Amino acid sequence: MRQSMPNARDIRVSNLAPMFGGNSRKAWSLDAAWKQAGETVERPCVMLSQLGHGHVESDIRREFQVLSGLNGKGVRVPEAIAIDVDGAIVGSPSIVMERITGKANAVAFLKSPDSDTSRALTEDLALVVAQLHRVEWDIAKFDTSLGKDTPRQLVERQVQYWEKTFIANRLEPLPVMASLFAWLKNHIPTPERICMVHGDLRPGNFLYEGRRVTGLLDWEMAHFGDPIEDLGWIYRPLWSPKRFVSLREFVDVYAKHSGHNIPWSSVIFYRVFSELKFATISLTAAKSFASGKTLNLRHADRAATVTPCLKRCLDWIEIQKQAVAHA
Repeated sequence: MRQSMPNARDIRVSNLAPMFGGNSRKAWSLDAAWKQAGETVERPCVMLSQLGHGHVESDIRREFQVLSGLNGKGVRVPEAIAIDVDGAIVGSPSIVMERITGKANAVAFLKSPDSDTSRALTEDLALVVAQLHRVEWDIAKFDTSLGKDTPRQLVERQVQYWEKTFIANRLEPLPVMASLFAWLKNHIPTPERICMVHGDLRPGNFLYEGRRVTGLLDWEMAHFGDPIEDLGWIYRPLWSPKRFVSLREFVDVYAKHSGHNIPWSSVIFYRVFSELKFATISLTAAKSFASGKTLNLRHADRAATVTPCLKRCLDWIEIQKQAVAHA
């Protein structure tokens, strides 16, 4: 296992216990200790191991690279500690990261009777997202394939990626969904800036204590893109915190902390994009189950979520049309 801290020796692991890691990953809680530069280093850790075929493509090496790049940059993320790229040591590709305090219970957050605390927590999430998006990256150094892309081309890459994934995994033609991808390609906004986008930022993928977010988790879908993409994804109905803070309010809080104006037309674009992305993920999960690549029963009926996603896309597009008509 390769350590993010060089020259580690005499590594010891204790208190190993299973945790919930999601649909395609197994998580373990553990305490690690090692010798480095003559000193004993101790860390409470979490190990995430890739298991079988998931509903999204995952590159554990890139995930570790993103997390390492964010360490020390003022972003609330766990420290990246070690990686087993091919599973030669622990049996499957794995990363080890710092175990930080807090809980990730999305249901407890979204159904909390304490609306004041939940509102403060949601507003703190907007701050944390702004901090993430302020981190500067050398894109060409991080990924040479992106070095010459314009900001708009980076967004186009995302639309094309999810359209290609949709076509590869649909079990029926779904012409409405195909036409919505065409709408996206015809309405791509030109981002004011490009940053590292989390890609799956929502309740359940961050730790919190009381009124404060303690850490952002699950970097499987991180990529360079328009920061507004994360805002649209956070407000998907399945996990939206709109009960405490409306989408417009969240955008306003984020804008204050980021120092950037957020065009509402871009927010609508990414709400449509988010619904199509989720629908595509659902189709991928359903096909994985239908083809026998996974026996995870959570994937068996995922295609049923597609139609509501498409309906929401059409509703947002109508809102956009009305806004243009009255401008």
